[in-house]
Amino acid sequence: MVEFFGSASAGGFRFHDKVANRRFCVSAAGDENRDCLSHFYGSMAIATYQFRSRLHSQTPVLLRESVVTIDHDPRMKPRPPFEKALSIENGFASDIQAFGYNPDDRASRVQPLTLWCLLRQNLYLNDQSEPFLIVHWKHTFDSITVVDVIPGDATQVLGE
Repeated sequence: MVEFFGSASAGGFRFHDKVANRRFCVSAAGDENRDCLSHFYGSMAIATYQFRSRLHSQTPVLLRESVVTIDHDPRMKPRPPFEKALSIENGFASDIQAFGYNPDDRASRVQPLTLWCLLRQNLYLNDQSEPFLIVHWKHTFDSITVVDVIPGDATQVLGE
């Protein structure tokens, strides 16, 4: 499930994880509870993944992501690749996608609001070497959209 928040404006980049019942904030680099943004303008999407195993002993405990920019507005600096591991708690993991700027940062205020980038996100479970899912995202200041979702070679779609 993906929740989309276009043209978001927040006094801080703070979140509440309902599954783990914890509150946290995020920095511009994606670090939790360190150098958190005091203001944010842009778009966000929160992807929530639910995992169920046929055998409870094999329920995954870690969701790893690797994100690379595959194309971007020529006025932007290329983003470095991004990797992060998320704990899967009670069968759920959430991933925050954000594209925006801090209006307090003088340099970011002069950026035109038409900037965009396309990202490829590879998702892995535990220590798998091949992704179980590949997601292509388009980020703009007004919206974040899912462009394509490609299951990995060993991924099977199961009915509800």
